[in-house]
Amino acid sequence: MSANEHIELIPAKPEHAEELSRICHRAFDTLHERHRVHRDVPDEGVGRLIIGGVLHRPDYVGVVAARGGRIIGSNFLQLADAVCGVGPITVEPGVQARGVGRRLMQWVIDEARRRRGDGARVRLFQEAVNTASLSLYTSLGFRWRETAALMQPPPAVHDDPSVRPMTTDDLPEAERLSERHSGSSRVNDTARLLSMGLPAFVRERAGRVAGYQVATLFGHASAETDDDLLTLASQTARRVPPPMAVVIVPMSRAPLFGAALASGFRVLKVLNGMSLGPCAPSPGPTFPSIQC
Repeated sequence: MSANEHIELIPAKPEHAEELSRICHRAFDTLHERHRVHRDVPDEGVGRLIIGGVLHRPDYVGVVAARGGRIIGSNFLQLADAVCGVGPITVEPGVQARGVGRRLMQWVIDEARRRRGDGARVRLFQEAVNTASLSLYTSLGFRWRETAALMQPPPAVHDDPSVRPMTTDDLPEAERLSERHSGSSRVNDTARLLSMGLPAFVRERAGRVAGYQVATLFGHASAETDDDLLTLASQTARRVPPPMAVVIVPMSRAPLFGAALASGFRVLKVLNGMSLGPCAPSPGPTFPSIQC
């Protein structure tokens, strides 16, 4: 495939799920194996969970890249809350570096601006080892904002009675915490993730919710203190399989990152937070999602 061969962009549909899941696995696993970093998508089953999770959500839009009727990649845009999230973007390894990724990224930029206006806020986390995507996203107008560590928390030894499963009754508190500590509300995304059955927990202190966490890389967390956040992470790790317990820790929050290391959190790899449009650092203790 040459750079000038025709690439067709079509709306992502449920019937594309199987092929997109295969590409999702191959694209990420090829990158991770090449650089010998933590494998986020070690098999097609995980790819199926990721693609199925975004393909069937009404607050996502997606696009598929095809050439000659063959699917070669896809990208998605999350529209749940005020800040739009990008991804997963995946391109078949055999046709990478030939303009497919650029077309897919330009589509999400155009779609975000069509839906939210020229001031659309769009964010993503980029794999630091992937220098090609770092260059691509920068050339399209994204700007580096911060570096973060993907970390594996150690499971807590004992159950903490201050931590319990999250329910929909906790959504107003999740909105309060995310607005205050993440910088914008994540309540719509949180509600959707809860409805999908993702594991989620809150920590209570003095009779009120002091923090929440939705598990997996597509989840996120906000809390009143670093200790609340780290406790939630370790308690979540006690309750879910290790791949679902990973968290993204902004390294700009040096006390939080240092406390995580001191508590036995292990760095798996490094990510770059990038954004298009206005973006301010998270003002409080927070674990962002892989998208925003």
